[in-house]
Amino acid sequence: MFHQKVLLSLLLLLISAACAWTMERAWSTRPTVLVVASDTDPRLPMVREAVEFWNRTFTELGTPFRLGPMRQVTAAVPVEVLQDLSTRVVGRGAPVDLPASVQDLPGDMVLVLSQGDFVSFAARSSSSRKVLIGIRSDRLPPLTLPNVARNVIAHELGHALGLGHNDDPTTLMCGRPAPCRPSLFQSPEARFFPLTDHDKALLLHMYPPTWTSRD
Repeated sequence: MFHQKVLLSLLLLLISAACAWTMERAWSTRPTVLVVASDTDPRLPMVREAVEFWNRTFTELGTPFRLGPMRQVTAAVPVEVLQDLSTRVVGRGAPVDLPASVQDLPGDMVLVLSQGDFVSFAARSSSSRKVLIGIRSDRLPPLTLPNVARNVIAHELGHALGLGHNDDPTTLMCGRPAPCRPSLFQSPEARFFPLTDHDKALLLHMYPPTWTSRD
């Protein structure tokens, strides 16, 4: 009985910590999405689909929170900046100092469709609410595999919304330290991998049916 009480206490502590972690990352206003990419980048429709996926998810959950509006610009973010941030963020998740060239871009979530070689990431600013999402080149594996790029984009948007990783390789938010990697998103059909019930519960905790924008 004593051991059961200890295990229950630890479980409640972990749940409380997870809720506190997500609430720190919850948006109090509807975040605008700025896509930095060339006009001919084939991933642009995938970004729109990913934003629609998340907004559809919020509709199904019964919360008024939404992503958007979304716009696109052709301004460039140097590959070296993205590579450096990827090294600092992947597997850690702590806020970082974003360069002024990113801080000055007019978007809450700045999603860069790069042609660089790095691990895709979502980096939260340590000095503002801005999040930079870097997506690696679609000319390099594993983003050359069918269906992978759209799920990587949706996965990183999930981090920007406040979700962390899980260890279920059949779901969208699986990732480090679990051995899940983007190649698992490969599919002959264009589809988004699902969220777990825990992911959905955390989203509702961050963005409840009573959520209202504070702007």
